[in-house]
Amino acid sequence: MLAVLLVSALAVVGYTRVVGDDGTNGNGNGNGSPGSPGAWLAASCQTPPDEFRAVVRGTVQGRTADLQFLPRLPHSFGDFRKTTHSGPWDFLQRVPLVLYGPGYIAPRGDLELARETTVADIAPTVAELLGLEFPDDRPGRAITEALVPRVNRAEPPRLIVLVVWDGAGYNVLEQWPDAWPRLARLMRRGTSVRGVEVGSSPSVTPAIHATMGTGAFPRQHGVVDIPVRTGEKVLDAFPDKAPRFLELPTVADLYDPTTNNASLVGLMAERAWHLGMMGSGAYIEGGDKDYAVMTQGGDGRFIANTDYYKLPRYLDRVPGYELDRELVDRADGVDDGLWMGHEMPAEKEAGGADPVWSHYQLRVLKALWEREGFGRDAIPDLFFTNFKEIDLVGHAYNMIEPEMESTLRHNDRVLGDLVEHLDTTVGRNRWVLALTADHGSGPDPRSIDSWPISMPQLQVDLALEYGVRVGPLFQAQRPTGMWFKPDVVRDAGIDLEDAADFLIGYTLGDNVPDGKRAPRGYRDRVDERLFAAAFPTNRIEDVASCIRARS
Repeated sequence: MLAVLLVSALAVVGYTRVVGDDGTNGNGNGNGSPGSPGAWLAASCQTPPDEFRAVVRGTVQGRTADLQFLPRLPHSFGDFRKTTHSGPWDFLQRVPLVLYGPGYIAPRGDLELARETTVADIAPTVAELLGLEFPDDRPGRAITEALVPRVNRAEPPRLIVLVVWDGAGYNVLEQWPDAWPRLARLMRRGTSVRGVEVGSSPSVTPAIHATMGTGAFPRQHGVVDIPVRTGEKVLDAFPDKAPRFLELPTVADLYDPTTNNASLVGLMAERAWHLGMMGSGAYIEGGDKDYAVMTQGGDGRFIANTDYYKLPRYLDRVPGYELDRELVDRADGVDDGLWMGHEMPAEKEAGGADPVWSHYQLRVLKALWEREGFGRDAIPDLFFTNFKEIDLVGHAYNMIEPEMESTLRHNDRVLGDLVEHLDTTVGRNRWVLALTADHGSGPDPRSIDSWPISMPQLQVDLALEYGVRVGPLFQAQRPTGMWFKPDVVRDAGIDLEDAADFLIGYTLGDNVPDGKRAPRGYRDRVDERLFAAAFPTNRIEDVASCIRARS
């Protein structure tokens, strides 16, 4: 298997680019020449308007990366083993949105609206089902075309469940069209809204889940990415598992006080990045401690910030993990303790790149709903859950590998069990389920002739350009941007417009690690430029104005 060898992030000052006799820079790279002054604006101005609109929607000055960029398709960040999924392109933006609930959701089958439809429409649609007035200053709009008219509903649904198949955008579903028959059945019997997009970029978990919960894009709700700048620091989007950067109340935050907090509201997901689809709990004035069950504890125990959320400790003792492990083991046709030849955790462990946890997660959901009484009375309850394994398998094995097909099949089986459980416990015609995804997945770069851009190599090259060490220069980086340490930028006199010009001129050959040659199949492509757009975030309006004028 081809591999890109990543260079150390501890490269020191003093390296000088030397042009060799073979036209490389003496280290197997391309010519290394940066873009001409002002090239960043001319190149960025060519971004398609709908793609740049997604970038603008995902940007908050003072929080977003200091320098933003868009790789030139088909290139993307990653390596020959793992891929990324952040950007404004259709293959990452197109997601399913399936609404199901007899008595509440019209059996429309495929539904395509004449307007833009995004995951921001989920929150106002939930609000409409609850009879809750939703703020009209947010872009999300209720998908009333999918709903049974209110006068024909016997009562509000007793439980509304939002299920997110993390990373299962349409490019993943279309890759394996026979792997999700139960979801396909819900699409036919309920409403499958077509043409739905994430709506903003970066297309990453914290930002998009907050969009689902608030009915607004990051430029309003404030959660822009996994890292977030605050002053001269860069923190996690949900530091200390708290919604510090969530600037808007979610639909659950708005609804719960109207019931005097008698409604039950809960979430189960891998980590705090998903909290934005549920809400702020007791973090905001008037809120109470909603249920938050997160799995990234590392010791088999569930976690949450119990200052703001409730976490029932009995959930740590829910049995059945071993049975689910055996089910996944047998499903591949060989009873060998492995899943498709891969080891599975022997003890209860979330966050693995296998489908065992998807089955066990449903066990925990059932235990929580039964013990706490979700859907038991006439006061509508809300529950939000993210099944992370599709995304994890996509990163570990790639969306085109058979491991993804197996994972989709297992999650589809879990979905069928979930629907059956709701019918049995809440009652037929008394609940609503919505299923969506937060983004698509990146395909194997070799399958689309893509160069997987090495972020460590790019950072080294940028640091060398300015004569500084990598470690002190960068605070964080993502597939759509970089956060720089402000004091280092000031002291070194670094101009981010010049850095953007450098990226516009950056080539495939430049990104090959020092002393290495491009892998076979890429050696005649070393002059290909890797970035279509690059700009300082504080100049985003200049790019937007240029694009508007061009359009």
